[in-house]
Amino acid sequence: MSSPRHGHLLRQAAAAAAVIASLLAPGRPACAAAHRIDVGGFRLNLRCDGEGSPAVVLDAGAGDNLATWEWVVPGVRKLTRVCAYDRAGLGKSDPGPKPRTSARIVQELRELLLGARVPPPYVLVGHSFGGLNARLFASTNPAEVAGLVLVDATPEDYPAIENTLHSRGDREKLLTSRAIAPPAFTDELESMKESADAVRAAHVAPGLPVVILTAVHGDDSPAFRAVWETLQRRMAGTFPNGRQIIAEHSDHYIQFDEPELVVSAIRELVAVARRPRP
Repeated sequence: MSSPRHGHLLRQAAAAAAVIASLLAPGRPACAAAHRIDVGGFRLNLRCDGEGSPAVVLDAGAGDNLATWEWVVPGVRKLTRVCAYDRAGLGKSDPGPKPRTSARIVQELRELLLGARVPPPYVLVGHSFGGLNARLFASTNPAEVAGLVLVDATPEDYPAIENTLHSRGDREKLLTSRAIAPPAFTDELESMKESADAVRAAHVAPGLPVVILTAVHGDDSPAFRAVWETLQRRMAGTFPNGRQIIAEHSDHYIQFDEPELVVSAIRELVAVARRPRP
């Protein structure tokens, strides 16, 4: 799974436990059935629920699948149509061509939404690595995107310095994590710098509304927290129409720790997209 220090096994275990708990929670509403859609010789798994426009599209972190959004979907489907999917090689999706860069992933996601007849505009929600994908989608398809919610998203400057923030123990955990994770996890990590460079070279429309949710990472070292806070603030500053919110009670998976913050941010951008334009 993804974290700012990709491969932290304790965080993986916590994320998995949270997904299982959400699936087994009493009274949890049933979700819509998933469908596998052909995107050019292989199929991606997509699950949509609710009705309305703009459609909200959820993109998870590196190595994660659509189950990481289980605590967010029930609140969003009351507002509008919401779609979560498994990137190629993850969850119930087929493996896809390499390299697994954000540029390739954006192309596949667009084909998936068109094939599933999910029309724009979209509010894109990206967690961690999914934030790079969402930003590049918005840059390359500006007419189709009504807003961005970045959930402790990977800043474009982070992959270049990530190794300097890893302790020896972190590096060992990352090796173990790669060994037990789907191959697509490693493929996405190996392409992370190229994906970040593509995002840095692109720019979203100046008027696009953006909400940046930043976790406090209370379980990480003070040095890491300081770097992450700086990078998140710098990233937020690249959006003229952006607003940063600190998730005071969250580690990397804000959608588990404070799902109401994610739903609230989505609600805000859905409302903006529905306002009559001059």
